[in-house]
Amino acid sequence: MFSSLIHDETGFVVSAELALIVTLIFTGVAVGMAVARDALVMELNDISEMIGTVSQSYNVAGLSKPRNNGNFHAECSGFGYNDGQDECDCKKVNLTNVCGKDDPSNNGIDNESL
Repeated sequence: MFSSLIHDETGFVVSAELALIVTLIFTGVAVGMAVARDALVMELNDISEMIGTVSQSYNVAGLSKPRNNGNFHAECSGFGYNDGQDECDCKKVNLTNVCGKDDPSNNGIDNESL
């Protein structure tokens, strides 16, 4: 009977080792999901700050075509909208220079003048 028990490979034994392995895997997955959640929240926060710094102001100049007698042949007045400062617009976007990395996006503009 003992010999048949040792050579029996058809069963599944639930043991403390298996419970420990499942617990460690579950803990690792939970921690990994929390880290992924935190990274996603930080990226969405960066995107919201970027959208908040965009100026929504626009102005379109008017057009006119004068005649020889001083009157206008055609005329279209200009229009526009000047964006006021919102409560969340107070945070300035800071540019960071990374040592050793050439940033072509500023095209020679001094970061302090922005």
